[in-house]
Amino acid sequence: MARRTLLWAGAVAGPLCVLAAYRFRYGTPEALRTSQAWRPEVIMGVLYPAVGAFLLSRRQGLVIGRLLWAIGLLAAAFWLLVPLSRFALIEGWPGAVLLRWAASWIWLVEFLPLLMFVSLLFPDGRPPSRRWYPVLWVAAGLIAYNVVYTWLRPVDYAVGPHSAVNPFGLEVVGGLEGFHARVMEPITVAVAFLCIGSLAVRFKAGDAVARRQIGLMAYPLLGTAVSGFADMLWPGLPFWAFATLTCTAVTLVPIALSIGILRYRLYDLDVIVNRTLVYAALTVILGAVYFGLIFVVSTLVATPAAGLVGALIVGALFQPVRSRVQLSVDLMLGIERDPYRLADRLSRSVQRAEDPSAALAAAVRSVRRGLGVSGVAVEIDGSVAHTDGLLTDRPRTVPLVWHGEPIGRLLLYGRAKADQRLAGVLTRHVADLAHTVRLLRVSRETVINTREDERRRLSRDLHDGLGPTLAALALSVDTARIRLTTDPEAVEPALTALRDRMSAAIADIRELVHGLRPPALDRLGLLGAVRALAADLPEPRVDVVADELGELTPVHEMAVYRIVQEALTNVRKHAHATSAEIRLTRTDEHLELVVTDDGRGLPRQAGQGLGLTSMRERATELGGTFTIASRPTTGTTLTTRLPLRGR
Repeated sequence: MARRTLLWAGAVAGPLCVLAAYRFRYGTPEALRTSQAWRPEVIMGVLYPAVGAFLLSRRQGLVIGRLLWAIGLLAAAFWLLVPLSRFALIEGWPGAVLLRWAASWIWLVEFLPLLMFVSLLFPDGRPPSRRWYPVLWVAAGLIAYNVVYTWLRPVDYAVGPHSAVNPFGLEVVGGLEGFHARVMEPITVAVAFLCIGSLAVRFKAGDAVARRQIGLMAYPLLGTAVSGFADMLWPGLPFWAFATLTCTAVTLVPIALSIGILRYRLYDLDVIVNRTLVYAALTVILGAVYFGLIFVVSTLVATPAAGLVGALIVGALFQPVRSRVQLSVDLMLGIERDPYRLADRLSRSVQRAEDPSAALAAAVRSVRRGLGVSGVAVEIDGSVAHTDGLLTDRPRTVPLVWHGEPIGRLLLYGRAKADQRLAGVLTRHVADLAHTVRLLRVSRETVINTREDERRRLSRDLHDGLGPTLAALALSVDTARIRLTTDPEAVEPALTALRDRMSAAIADIRELVHGLRPPALDRLGLLGAVRALAADLPEPRVDVVADELGELTPVHEMAVYRIVQEALTNVRKHAHATSAEIRLTRTDEHLELVVTDDGRGLPRQAGQGLGLTSMRERATELGGTFTIASRPTTGTTLTTRLPLRGR
């Protein structure tokens, strides 16, 4: 609490010092009115402490916020000390010389750190890399050198007839004036621009968001440096040009700083920054229009109604100008308020994603930026699927519904009221993606469960069937070995029985292997295996018609083989047909299997047997179709179409 009170006390003290400076500057005596009427410290003293206190009140330990707050107070102190020290010297106050001495160097500890430290430490409070730490220490050393040089330089701070010689001045330091002007001042300027150049290093190494942040910050700092060293760079520069450049640059520094912190999402400043920029721009634009109209009307007509005319025109222009300014600020901050543009942007980001999960993550990022909230989370079936931004307490919950079925929730953090229209448009897109991710989860779980079920089945078959059989065979071998010495004649029947049991065990093993994948597929290929199935059926006659099928995935081969196997079983057992035909056709998009027979067809009240169910499931598992056409006089036709997406 004490820290926050101190911060805001400084934010209030800055403007008060500026106002007090003008009171001294334009009060009596007359000698004060000859001093400068404006410097960038006026803006810095009013704006910087308030922005710094605002940032620090929401993020403790923010280095850039501390710098901004301290620089603003030093600027306000400098602006107050100049007229106050002149007034004190004229009035003969004790210690007036010390006030004049302090006013001569305090500007160095607010101007140089603004250029050097803020540039090097933006936005995270650290230099871009370890190699920049020597530059940081050199900058600190140059600031200390310039301050000490100004402390000890022998100079007279006279105000009119009132003399004020530097009480700490040393002649040896005065002899370094030429060295200071020709060497140290250019080095200081070069290091200041080098520190600003560190932003280019961050820009090159950063991502797209970081580049926008740094680009936004670089221009105000560069403008501040150019205007601050204007006397050295462009001697004789008109005062109006210097004032315009400096005023613009030092005003944009805290604005760009806040936007940069906003883009890093250290905390939720977007609404305040947005409104500040909009209404500040409105004030400047409409104020210029108003006073310009008053001047023009008063000059041309000389009527006292000029103010009324200006007010009416400004009132008419307010809403269209506000809409344009709001749109420009939204574009600068990356905020989109048009639901159709935002939906289009979301769709493009989703299309570039690699998989449904990445698409949902991209959609969550778009939702956070579009709605201007500090954080977004998506829950699917009670578990958090994706998050983005800063997740605080008490989120606003939006249900995700797909075709009337609730599938999860969209959690919005940081702002109690988001745009309902935007939220509705984005929620529908997020619901579609959440449903896709949910299906992907279910399909993966199904695959895992199916695999585990198959492993348990194999384990059970091996344990209950093949295991005891092999154990019994081992016992039979031991029995035959014992009888070989005691009853040789009984060994031969025992070995014969052992051979039959071994043949049965081999058949069991083959049956287990065939249940996994028929060896004929690996040995003969799909077409050869289908022809082997047709040849194994003595009646009816089965013809196989097929072109070259090319390379197929094992899943497609297995599905076609099992469907053909089940279809031929039905033909042999139930169709009473005299002939059948298997036709395989492949196109670029699908594989088609048609099995026809000339039997008696399906009964009118035929149920969905296990065989037909199995064939249909094998087709639908691959995203295909399975249809049956049957008539009593023309037989039955089974048609299966399997997509070849995995080619």
